[in-house]
Amino acid sequence: MKKIHLELNENQYKKLVESVFLGTWMVNSTKMELDEDFEEVRELVLSKYKEAELEDKINYQEAFGIHDLQMDYEKELFTKYVDEYEEFSFWDMLIEKLSEKRLKEEYGELTSPLTEEMIERRLQLEEEIGEKLEEQGITNLDFK
Repeated sequence: MKKIHLELNENQYKKLVESVFLGTWMVNSTKMELDEDFEEVRELVLSKYKEAELEDKINYQEAFGIHDLQMDYEKELFTKYVDEYEEFSFWDMLIEKLSEKRLKEEYGELTSPLTEEMIERRLQLEEEIGEKLEEQGITNLDFK
């Protein structure tokens, strides 16, 4: 297999560590078993931490034979990226699912691809639902 070599400065390496950590977390967070291909790449990237002088952010867990992020660094990444993503995704998906439900009530089972009329109606519903949620918040969401 052909090998690929990268030259990174310390800041680029740190961003690669963050990207690999976040990507691997996203892939594995919903699975019962880890995706070994992602884990292999994660381990390879994290194993170079001493070259980038990131001993304060990454450590080697000898008992498990793996490299891992320090808990504070991991928490920092979750706070900076994951929390914001989940908050945005939640509202976006809620609006999407509620508008899809209303669309099915109006048109019956949806075809794929949606007709132009259905697409226009869906966009209208998403805007209406989004505005309503923004005005009233989730605590005033009512199911009838």
